[in-house]
Amino acid sequence: MGINKKYGHRNLSFVILIFSFINCLAQDSCWVQVRIPVACIRDGKGHSSEMTSQAIMGTPLLVLDDDDEWIRIKSPDGYEGYMNVSSIVRKSHNDIISWRTSKRLVSMSLPEIKVYSSSGHHGNRDVVTELTLSSIIECIESTDSVSKIRLPDGREGYVETKSFIPIEKWASRETDTEEMVENAYWMMGTPYHWGACSTKAVDCSGLVRVVYFNNGILTLRDARQQIDIGKRIGPSDLNSLQRGDLLFFSNTPDGRISHVAIYDNNGVYIHSSGLVKTNRMANDDPDYSNRYYRGASRIKGMTGTSGIIQMCDHPWYFNK
Repeated sequence: MGINKKYGHRNLSFVILIFSFINCLAQDSCWVQVRIPVACIRDGKGHSSEMTSQAIMGTPLLVLDDDDEWIRIKSPDGYEGYMNVSSIVRKSHNDIISWRTSKRLVSMSLPEIKVYSSSGHHGNRDVVTELTLSSIIECIESTDSVSKIRLPDGREGYVETKSFIPIEKWASRETDTEEMVENAYWMMGTPYHWGACSTKAVDCSGLVRVVYFNNGILTLRDARQQIDIGKRIGPSDLNSLQRGDLLFFSNTPDGRISHVAIYDNNGVYIHSSGLVKTNRMANDDPDYSNRYYRGASRIKGMTGTSGIIQMCDHPWYFNK
């Protein structure tokens, strides 16, 4: 995905994000949480406005403006946009404080998970909702096989325990580029959709976000922002590329960054272009030869630097 025309030039500063968090403390009701599997973030009020990003179940969002039908929000990565109230549930500051210390689970299942209204009945009419990869829900009680969970809007249901890990474990995971690349391969054939950012559909930078976020790492949203984070690798330094590095492309030699891919090995990269697929860094590859390679960024080993945050350090998810 290219940069968000309306908001994308605001490169993420986690300092500014934290200031927004602090300024919110004096207000009683300035938070919402996503209550559906995947919620759309748009560049204006109205369902016909362009979708610029998405947020998944359980994501806390800071409210910037509210007209009771459309709210302007800031997401945990600093991205701003509009979301319809049907996608969210309102939370007071105290609600969020309690949520940050509650027992929470994170979905680690690549296929969507069904939440059922009964632990013993898994029919179609027993479905409460589904959860995509990295969704966050509260745990009421749990056994080795089944967990009773609560969704952000208070609905309750049952899921298989093995599909989740405690949020503390997810948020402090060690960077595993092998797993991230394998997860990207699992998404092969997933459709491209501008602004999409879940296992249901992704744009190019959305694929990056999905696989890194599942590893407990939050990055900037757009390709033109992602090129400025991490350790920079020049376009001529192909021998230094490692699995999990982000490759950046433009449509002209000196044009703006318009595409990002994830490097695998031996010149192969995986990306979302029409659909999630692989191509090779070779002149006879039609995808590679049709773009201008502009270098890479390495995220591994760079958490805590500008634009890359380990989720255990994010003050919206844990009381700091």
